[in-house]
Amino acid sequence: MNLQFEFGEYLAMVLPAYYCEQVLTFYQENQMHFDIWEAKRDKKFYTKLYHKSLLEVEYNAMIKGKMARYYIFYKNNPNQIIGCVNFHDIKGGAFCSCQIGYKIHHKFCNRGVGKEVVSTSIDYLFAESRLHRIEALIHPENGPSIALAEKVGFEKEGTAKKAVMLGGQWQDMYRYGLVKKEE
Repeated sequence: MNLQFEFGEYLAMVLPAYYCEQVLTFYQENQMHFDIWEAKRDKKFYTKLYHKSLLEVEYNAMIKGKMARYYIFYKNNPNQIIGCVNFHDIKGGAFCSCQIGYKIHHKFCNRGVGKEVVSTSIDYLFAESRLHRIEALIHPENGPSIALAEKVGFEKEGTAKKAVMLGGQWQDMYRYGLVKKEE
């Protein structure tokens, strides 16, 4: 996979560590928007040093083919992150699959940005890799994420019982799957 790709008016990039300030700003501006659906974050998460280290770890994991987090920008504004799409737990062999996660800046929700970004990123991943399947775990009450997953072709496959710790308790998650279309 490449470190960046362009589509429409967007640029998707695996970021080097020197983007840590923009990444921190992205998470700070969206803390209330994201935190409800995610595991409790350590206090260090909201520091520049944390994100510098995380970007270095993610870059190395991408080079090893284990994951890829693409941050999304408008081409004409490469300083403000408008979202990210993360492909993680990439498996080869008999599985050829991964998990997906995505986040859209709250200022850009309900504008079609999420659908275009996630759909194009998936198309790019399938074209650039040998992956056959992508899975998503989504909280049953996260209606916008469920709607987005279904819009881009994911199908609900069931419920992963007590799959993630949120708000101090184990929560069920809906399991969605998307299989690469045969050519």
